[in-house]
Amino acid sequence: MNIVADTRPTIIVEGEENLIHIAYDAVAAYHGQAALAMLAVTFQALRLMLPALSPQRPPRRADLVVVSGHPGPGVRDAFEFVTRAVTRGVYTVDRALPHARLCPGVDMSYSWRLSAGDRSVGAALRAGVVPERFFELIARGGARSDEENVELSALKRRVADDVLAAAPDTLFERL
Repeated sequence: MNIVADTRPTIIVEGEENLIHIAYDAVAAYHGQAALAMLAVTFQALRLMLPALSPQRPPRRADLVVVSGHPGPGVRDAFEFVTRAVTRGVYTVDRALPHARLCPGVDMSYSWRLSAGDRSVGAALRAGVVPERFFELIARGGARSDEENVELSALKRRVADDVLAAAPDTLFERL
C-alpha cells in the first residue's frame, strides 16, 4: 500500500482553545466551484500574510481584521473560513485600494490588508500570476458567450491549481 502525503497547503490560526489547521480543500468544499481562482489566490495571500503578521505564533482568529480590494465570493469565502471576519463584522471591501489593479475597466484591486491590534500587513497579486485572458473574460461579465463561460470555468480551475502549486512569496508583493 502506498501512502501519499497531503501536499495541499494549510493555514494555522489560533482558535478559542486550540490551534486550527485549515486545509485548502476544506475551504474549497465550503465555497463550492464558482470562484476557485480567487479562492486559491486569497488562500495563498493568507499563507503569506498570517506568518508576517504574527511571526512568533499563529495569530488569534478573533483578532484578525480584513480589508479586501476585491468584492468577489472566492475572496470573501476564503477570508471568512479562515478568519470569520465576515461573521464578526470586521470584513471591509474597499475597491479603491491602489495596488494590483489588474483587470482593466473593472473597479477593484487584487490586494488585501490583514490586521491584528496595532500590527498590519498587506499583499498585492503580482502582474502575470493570473493570465490576461482571465481578466479579459472577467471584464466581459454577463456579455460572455456560452463558449467563453466554459473557457472561464476551465481557466479558473487551472489558475487555482497553478497558484496552489506556487510558493506564496512568488505570487504577491508584500505591502
